[in-house]
Amino acid sequence: MFQLFFRRLRQDRRLAIVVLLLSTLLLMLAGAGMQSTPDAGLLPALLWSLLMVVGLVGQLTALAALMKKP
Repeated sequence: MFQLFFRRLRQDRRLAIVVLLLSTLLLMLAGAGMQSTPDAGLLPALLWSLLMVVGLVGQLTALAALMKKP
């Protein structure tokens, strides 16, 4: 499934740029959420961390797709 998503991003550069921007926004929001709730507990910290990982994976995938030739 990840390979299909990566191929789709390689073929459609506009989609790759949109994924890159949305992943960056998600990473920024997760970082801000983690900073704003430092003493909220374990569950919110895990959720913010999970969102940061999703944002980072999205960024790296989109960048790799943009760097490869279609």
